[in-house]
Amino acid sequence: MTLLEEFLVAVMAATSLDESLVLFLKATALSQWVVSTPWVWPLCETLHFIGLTLVVGIIGPLDIRLLGFMKNVPVAALKTLVPWAVAGFVINLVTGVIFLAAAPEQYIRNLSWWFKVLFLMIAGVNVLLFETTQRSRMLAMGPGEDTPAAFKLIGGVSLVSWGMVLYWGRMLPFLGNAF
Repeated sequence: MTLLEEFLVAVMAATSLDESLVLFLKATALSQWVVSTPWVWPLCETLHFIGLTLVVGIIGPLDIRLLGFMKNVPVAALKTLVPWAVAGFVINLVTGVIFLAAAPEQYIRNLSWWFKVLFLMIAGVNVLLFETTQRSRMLAMGPGEDTPAAFKLIGGVSLVSWGMVLYWGRMLPFLGNAF
């Protein structure tokens, strides 16, 4: 049975769209593997934490510099570490999809998870805007220079959005119906 056929069977068996998505995800081979293999979830949790550490540990200081602090540090120097943050984000994306596939009912019906996704999207749009509109200006900045207002806004939005991703991710077991 193809993935499309499995999805259509799940849709027909369900009473709502979220229920059909839950049934479909639980029927996937990935879900079955994660649920039946005891070491996969703890490994993914560990990798998710490492990815999170890379993202926040690199983007945090960059955002603080964009806000106008740490003026003796060139923005371009901090920017050289961003590929590590991207690697951390990819690790989190992969492990997050694994979590979602393994226990979709814990996420899809949880308001905390939706807020986490919302703030991830805000962070993504923010970095996209920064990279497409301010990149050359940022790379030209030297140490000791104050950052323009646009940089401060982008840095502030980034810090708040990543902080909210952390907060809502941590609230998953406590708010809503997960775990």
